[in-house]
Amino acid sequence: MKKIITLLFACILGMNSLFAQTTGGPDTYGYIWRDSNDPSGPVYNWIDILPLTGAQEVRFLADDNTVGSFPVGFPFHYYWYDVSQFWVGSNGYLGFTNGQISAPFTSIPNVAGAQNFLAAMTCDLLFDISNTAKCWRYTNPANDTLIVSWLDVPFYDADTSAGVGTNTFQIILSAVDSSITYQYKVQTGVPATGANVVIGIENNSGNIGLQHSMNVFPPVSYAIKYSFPSNTVYVVNDASTTYNDNTETGGLFRSKNGAQFTMKTGIKNTGNQNLSSYNVFSRVLNSGGTTVVSDNKMSLASTPSQTENITMTNLFTPSAAGTFRFVTNTQLLGDATPSNDQKIQEIVVVDTTVASIRLSYDDGVDAGLGGLNWTGGVGGAAIYFVPPFYPAKVTDIFAYIVANPSFFGYSMVVYDDNGTSGAAGTKLDSIYAAPSSVFTSSWNSVPPTTPLTISSGGIYVAWVMNGVGLTLGQNQVAPFSNRTFEILGNTWAPYRYRETEDVMINIGISKISGAGIQENNFENYFGDFYPNPSSNFATINYDIPFNVNKIFYQLFDMQGKLITVASNDAKSNNGKLNVNVNDLASGIYTCKITVDGNVVVRKLVISK
Repeated sequence: MKKIITLLFACILGMNSLFAQTTGGPDTYGYIWRDSNDPSGPVYNWIDILPLTGAQEVRFLADDNTVGSFPVGFPFHYYWYDVSQFWVGSNGYLGFTNGQISAPFTSIPNVAGAQNFLAAMTCDLLFDISNTAKCWRYTNPANDTLIVSWLDVPFYDADTSAGVGTNTFQIILSAVDSSITYQYKVQTGVPATGANVVIGIENNSGNIGLQHSMNVFPPVSYAIKYSFPSNTVYVVNDASTTYNDNTETGGLFRSKNGAQFTMKTGIKNTGNQNLSSYNVFSRVLNSGGTTVVSDNKMSLASTPSQTENITMTNLFTPSAAGTFRFVTNTQLLGDATPSNDQKIQEIVVVDTTVASIRLSYDDGVDAGLGGLNWTGGVGGAAIYFVPPFYPAKVTDIFAYIVANPSFFGYSMVVYDDNGTSGAAGTKLDSIYAAPSSVFTSSWNSVPPTTPLTISSGGIYVAWVMNGVGLTLGQNQVAPFSNRTFEILGNTWAPYRYRETEDVMINIGISKISGAGIQENNFENYFGDFYPNPSSNFATINYDIPFNVNKIFYQLFDMQGKLITVASNDAKSNNGKLNVNVNDLASGIYTCKITVDGNVVVRKLVISK
């Protein structure tokens, strides 16, 4: 008790000393902060977003986790780059990349740990079903202001599940002046871990940031505003790899001795200076780390925020089954943020000559972390599978179950990828695994209840827990598929650990006797539409490693009605396909591209 009293007294003295200072900075880039005690600072003005149309609750926050990503609603200028999505941290922060922050909370800036975040009140907070903590987010109709509010959130305390104290605060991002404002409405108590709280901002490399305070709790009815510099002398030369093969750098399955794979990648000038040409290095490595193919290309000179799509000349020939990594690095001399130079895509080559083919992004070994499960026994996870050939018959659905202490069953649910922008859409099947048939520390399989054939695209396979404690295996052996999703209630989101983990869901497929087998390779030769959404013209790049005669496309609306047909005699096996959408209404369209009888499908969003 004496120790706690001393700590509280030190906090009070520190608060009186700290908040006599009403401004701070600049940091290396030029940000400064002013508080509501400063004559030139912000006026505290709490904004209650709950009654506002469009406000949404951020659900499923828990102890030391993040939820997201969510759209900012506008390009927000942060340091020398724009951010358009964010993750909400239960411990009082927003991340512009998905990174978890928990005790002990370190000073800002710090190149170790999470980066690219806003720490409004980063400390040991607690979201739990036993307390009243809530979080809400709101983007205004003008799409120039984002507000995220933490409401009635207590501190973690090991002795009470409800936590101690309460905190209500918010973060406001304004596109009008690129400012960041923190507001504090309620603050009582301290966390069990002591006065460990950090307030500040940090950039995407962790070497620049501006700390407002550390180990001192903010007063109530208090505001802090971080102002973007009107000019900066800080020079940032930075190039990044934005994707390999597809925008998600999502994993692929390919057939052994099937079509060759083209290494396609996207790069971006993510600094604030014009860049001269630099080298881009791509390669495919086998499971032992040996390079099986590599290639280099020089980028174009670029201006800040400019992107470029690059197709390498050398091809990967999948002559052996196994797991491969397609790796790309930008190699800019003096690059400011090495952490964004590389992208890694998982490519799994399978032997498609056998009768039963298993599609798996994991190596079959659970990480030993106790398994994935959700509080309350409601939720699940899913993986998106695109087979290496069409048509493919689904024969089995597998889930690795780690534990089932309360003897519950689970469900495996299959969805078509005909939802918005290729998301999970029509439910194709749902199979229940009864408790008596569930075996722990083991793979469990169920057959589809109805015939399932994949003729194009792919399917989402979801594991849905039906009780508390039922847990799914987690595999943490690289590479990772980036094809994993988490399901909480009826909400799907990219799995929060998808860049470092795959959940253990597999499917079995087979060829259909008598059917003409088409290798799934043309998907590999076409990029995605850009810009997407589009208002006048949308373009898609293609690069086919052999000569073609004719390419035509058909555009369908959401009801399946044919809207547009256009064709051209191919003069080259690579180029651009331009789609004129100037006269079309806003909405989501499906573009079916046919190349000498082979079909590629892409989603296109039109926004006027």
